[in-house]
Order: sequence, then C-alpha cells, then structure tokens
Amino acid sequence: MRALYANNRGETYLKEVPEPILGESGVLIETTVSVLGTGSEVGGVAKARRAVEAGSEPGEVREHAMSYQSAGHVVEVTPDLESHYAPGDRVVAVGGGFAPHAEKAFVIRHNFAKIPDGLDTAEAATANIGLTALHALRRAQFLPGETAAVIGLGLVGQMIVQMVRMTGGQAIGIDLIPSRLDKARELGADLALAGGADELAAAVADHTCGLGVDASFVAAGGGPEPGRLGVRLVRPSGRVMMIGGLVPDFTVAHPDANPHTKEIDIRWVFGRGPGSRDQDYLNARTDYPNRFVQWDQERNLYALLGMQASGQVNVAPLLTHRFPFADAPKAVDILIDHPDEALAVVLDY
Repeated sequence: MRALYANNRGETYLKEVPEPILGESGVLIETTVSVLGTGSEVGGVAKARRAVEAGSEPGEVREHAMSYQSAGHVVEVTPDLESHYAPGDRVVAVGGGFAPHAEKAFVIRHNFAKIPDGLDTAEAATANIGLTALHALRRAQFLPGETAAVIGLGLVGQMIVQMVRMTGGQAIGIDLIPSRLDKARELGADLALAGGADELAAAVADHTCGLGVDASFVAAGGGPEPGRLGVRLVRPSGRVMMIGGLVPDFTVAHPDANPHTKEIDIRWVFGRGPGSRDQDYLNARTDYPNRFVQWDQERNLYALLGMQASGQVNVAPLLTHRFPFADAPKAVDILIDHPDEALAVVLDY
C-alpha cells in the first residue's frame, strides 16, 4: 500500500510500505479521506525547505511517515472492542503517529471514534485540529459572555472563533491574510482585524469599552510578537493561551504587554486533552477514570464530533482544496506556497 512520507530536506512523496495488521485493542481502517492543514505537520516540512534554501545541509537524509488526521471505515476489530465497533463503521483517527496519510492503518483505542450519522467524512477528518481548539477553550476556562481575541486564523483559530461563539462569547479574529479574515467573518467573528499592534490595540479597546479581552488565544507563529500582542490585548488578570510550540519573549514588549504588572495567566496548549501526550494512554496500556478526568482525549473527540454533527462547528468552508491521494505532494506544496488561498486540503483515497 501507499503512504505519504516527508524527509528532513522538506521533500514529500508516496512510498510503498507493508500493509498494517491487527494489533492489540484497536481497529484496522481502510482510509477514505485524510486532511492536511497549515499547522505543525506541514509547518515542519516548510521549515526544512527554508533551511535547505538558506544553504543548510541536513546531513544524513531521514524520513518519516506523515500522520495527523484521517477517516475511513473499519475493516477489522480486536475482540475487546467488538461490542462497540464493527466492520463498516465510519471512524475518524487523530494524532501524529496514530492517523497516517496512508491507504490503510491500524489505530489504537483512544485515538479514534465513530463518526455520527449525517456528518461528512471529510469534515470529521479535521478532528485533530478541532481537538486542539477545544482543548484550548477548556484550558482557558472560557465562560459565556466573555470576549476572546484569536490571533492567527488558520484552522485552529477558525475553530476557536466558532467555539467561542458557541459558548455565548464574542470573538475578535486577527490575521494578516485577507481571505482568512473573510472566513472568520463568515463563521461568526464579531470583528476580524488586520493591522499593526497599536492599531489593533485601539480597535480592541474601542470594542471592549476600554476593558480588553478576557482571553487571548495565540495560534500564530512568526516569533514573539503574537504572544506580546496577546498580552497587550487582554484585560488585567486575563488569560493568554499559547497554542503549540510558541516560545514567548516579553523583555522588550510594550508597557501594556507586561504579564507581570497586569497579573496575566499565561497557559500553554499542547495537545488534544489529557492523555494526548501520555504514551501509556495513547497505546491503550492505561485509562483515565472519568470520575477524576472528565475530558480526556477520547471524550473530547466525541464531544467535538457532536458539535460538528449539530452544526455548531462548521468546517466545510475551511476545506479549500481537494486532491486525489496520488497527488498528495501537490497538496503539501499548495499549503506551503499559497497560504493566502489554502487552509485545508482533503486527500481522497
């Protein structure tokens, strides 16, 4: 069978690999679709390409199977799960290393869930990104009536905008790309803004009657500036959510971006909920008792799929391109080379 691979030179290609077999506690899936987005998965490829273009040779070429989020139908089930899953069930798989862009996959318990009736398979296949957005909202302890600034309107940011609106809050979307601002307005943002830090701070102050937002969600890369902006826009004693591998630096920030004097809570968001960074949980060697951990990765996944099935979270407008799986490397290229046009690419198998 074929699987999508990338190497440390930023090259992507399809590779013939052995078909997976049924392991312990999981399902064997025949993939229908997978989704590539403008986040960390493709971002790593782009970073490798920039390094090569700058003249940095990676030395020994190393490759890895690309994996993030996919969906398909169950072919075979391990005996311990036969009371919950059956051949033919539509399921979505999530997580790097657990949801490969490949024609078939064995997916371990906790890393997949049934797709609700009526929910499009390709829309469900955005679940890994959706889980990051949902986990960010839970980490922020976001409350009805609060106002959020969402800095960076890629897939994660676009979903956060919708979840903020779903909870009864107001969302202010911020990005440099006009098409992403248009998407955010279409999906319910109260404001969608571009501009310099001073201009943005003035607009947010005007919208919040001088108070600032209750929470900033920083879902943009590009150095420390997005984090500084997040602190500047938030009210005293507000929360700033740093999503992904961001490294903040507030040492030369604007006086209104001093997290110490504003008593800001800065919280990192890295994953899909409790369990998503625990190898024992991800490999089904342990479980988290619901009595003590209500929203682990698997429960978050079912909650997200319910939001999508009910229309509260709508990802259809974010699926900007479709390619046959045979053209998967072209899908990676368009995400890297045309961020003004592409947000998410569906691969059809």
